[in-house]
Amino acid sequence: MASDSLARLQRIVGPLPSGFPPGPSTDVAIDFLRSPLAFIDSLTQQYGPTVGLKLGGEHVVLTGDPVISRQVLIDQATVFVKEGTAFFPGSSLAGNGLLVSDGATWQRQRQLSNPAFRSSAIKTCAKAMTDCTSALVNESWRHSGCRDVYADLNALTLKITTQALFGDDLPPAEGVKVTGAIQKAFEYFAGRAALGFIIPEWLPTPDNQQYSEAVRQLDSVVYSIIDSRRAQLAASSSQVSQQCLLDQLLLSRDDQGEGMGRRALRDELMTLLVAGQETSAILLAWACAYLAHHPEQQERAASEARQVFGDELQGTGDVSQAPYLQAVVLETLRLRPPAYIVGRCAARTVRLGAFNLPAGTTVLVSPWVLHRDRNRWQDPEAFQPERWLPLLETKSYMSELSGLGSNGAYVPFGAGPRNCIGTGFAMLEAVLVLARSLAAVRFRTVPGSSFPRADPRITLRPSEVPLLIEKV
Repeated sequence: MASDSLARLQRIVGPLPSGFPPGPSTDVAIDFLRSPLAFIDSLTQQYGPTVGLKLGGEHVVLTGDPVISRQVLIDQATVFVKEGTAFFPGSSLAGNGLLVSDGATWQRQRQLSNPAFRSSAIKTCAKAMTDCTSALVNESWRHSGCRDVYADLNALTLKITTQALFGDDLPPAEGVKVTGAIQKAFEYFAGRAALGFIIPEWLPTPDNQQYSEAVRQLDSVVYSIIDSRRAQLAASSSQVSQQCLLDQLLLSRDDQGEGMGRRALRDELMTLLVAGQETSAILLAWACAYLAHHPEQQERAASEARQVFGDELQGTGDVSQAPYLQAVVLETLRLRPPAYIVGRCAARTVRLGAFNLPAGTTVLVSPWVLHRDRNRWQDPEAFQPERWLPLLETKSYMSELSGLGSNGAYVPFGAGPRNCIGTGFAMLEAVLVLARSLAAVRFRTVPGSSFPRADPRITLRPSEVPLLIEKV
């Protein structure tokens, strides 16, 4: 709209507003894109945990302050919305799913999606998680040697996510089409993210055209699966006891007895693929890297895995009886949160802490900064899973992943009404994959290598994770 365009033009050419947090006087978009983590650390060291910026002409507030973060994510969640957030653009891949939608659309989709992510529903995916990991261990990791563990885990989590979404009975030919199209779409999406999305998706560049074609191929397959599964469920006289997530979404109804439309189903499936697969691979890759660099903690985790799940991990075991594996995952999420920046936009003029923010201001809450707050964490740069054990003696890990954690500075899956719907799935997957892996192999560092380098884009992915796989 013309008014929105005019407001953006005024932000680009004008100074930062009065009452804004202190920060650099010039536009710092290039510095931010060049090295996001170093830039964030430098800014907060110089100006404090809340900084006012101009990024690519946009007015932005970066914060790692626990109190202000709570205001944005929880206390004033209706004011700080997704729409209008700079650097978190929509995409034809995710559509208008839970990741980007707002208001009544988001509320209805969340209500319809919730049943698929209840604890009882998630547990039906546990066997797929362990079976897929067993295939990785017995095939790609069957011999000792050096592997890029991140690449292996990307393939694994894509397989798990696809199976969880579409079930065991997805025809192999359709499965190949789905994974192939996803990989192509992800590749181009990652390329756009690396450039800060400065090239609009609609611009007919060669990369954009190939990306659009990958999305079209994926749409064709996914819509076909949706239509086929809907027809099967309608014709079935009895409800299947163990349903995939697509079945759960197809059967879900809102307060008026209505289900999701075809397009909404497609958008939610794509959102789950985009948001769930990659972040799980990132989490697991960082966890393996930390365990390789901390062999004593790795042996303790492996011992617990054998005790709780058995040497071969034939069953799924009771994840609640594996506190140390849970602690490894929680600590990895603290040090390397896949979502290292969470974006919101002020829908109206608002008071935030001691600052005044005009409507249209983007607020970037940084778990990277929150999780290193020396006022909230002892020895924050150290990998210490043991720090979580006292808490896990009295609480479940899910309780720590609601709100901002017990110390008010822990948000690996977001917080408030828009916390990640797939938190329970991601945690179960991470614990089971680590347990099954450690039953069969040990992760060792490559002699002379350093800890894997981060390659922050939309997510905090590693560039690669070369580790020695040692059979046990």
